[in-house]
Amino acid sequence: MTDIHPLADDDREPMSLTEVSRWASLTLIVVTTIVYGFIVLPQLASTPPGDIDWQIPMLWAIGISIVGTIVLSIIISIVSAIITRREPGKADVREKQIERYGDRIGQSIMAVGTAVVLVMAMLELDAFWIGNTLFALGAIGSSIGAIMSIRALRGVFGG
Repeated sequence: MTDIHPLADDDREPMSLTEVSRWASLTLIVVTTIVYGFIVLPQLASTPPGDIDWQIPMLWAIGISIVGTIVLSIIISIVSAIITRREPGKADVREKQIERYGDRIGQSIMAVGTAVVLVMAMLELDAFWIGNTLFALGAIGSSIGAIMSIRALRGVFGG
């Protein structure tokens, strides 16, 4: 029988800046991708893909994800420090390795996706499909990378 001792509320360490940043990134990527999908995809029912104005909503979604991750990370860190009355833990070697681990997973998905998009361009598909495929693969790769980092931060990471 294993001996499990759950942490008491006072024993919990506040989230590190790495974990806060990953949660913020994951949240914003999912939210902006869903909002982008609700704005652009319904237009496919009535408009040919080549006539849909998808570029500006996509730029907004990407910009909000990047800037929002920075701002949300700062806000969460400040609120967390106020609530726990402790500074967020600074990234140690383990967290830096985990961050690279998550980034590598996300980048490998993007690398495969880039090959798919290259083939789509060679087949001279509409820019709508090429841009949206690349956007979706970026969102998927970033989300999976963030999820893998969070899982590793919460569990055992062998480096």
